[in-house]
Amino acid sequence: MKQNDAVFGACVIVLGQDGFDSAVELTKEQRSVVVGMVTDGIMSGQVDFSAEARAKHDTEAKVKTYVGGMVSNHLRKDKRLNGGEKYEAKAPGSRAGSGDEQLKALKALKATLTEASDIASVDAAIETRLAEITVKKTVAININALPEEFRHLVK
Repeated sequence: MKQNDAVFGACVIVLGQDGFDSAVELTKEQRSVVVGMVTDGIMSGQVDFSAEARAKHDTEAKVKTYVGGMVSNHLRKDKRLNGGEKYEAKAPGSRAGSGDEQLKALKALKATLTEASDIASVDAAIETRLAEITVKKTVAININALPEEFRHLVK
């Protein structure tokens, strides 16, 4: 069973409803039961969990921690649980460059600095690096479909 289906199914059981007209809000106790049910499903092999995830989360306590975050994620993003809303990130782009080693090193260096001028120069290097690795979306625009007064705006 897919993880999102497991979270949805657990919510249905805990709340005693087949569907939800508005966003699901769980009490602390209900959330604990949902997390427990999904954790049990993962531990028993009934809920999908990749080999990489099993290697990383090798104890029931680690799986339970993972599932807690996963439940929060599905309550926000699954349209069956969030009132049918399309999920929009609160701070889009805030994780830009999080996998870049040079950027990580620059941020770690900045955390060790105390001189304002040194911090400013590292900040400038961080901004430059972010600009280098940030991929700008290119959108294909059919210039012939645009009204004449807007065609000069296409670059």
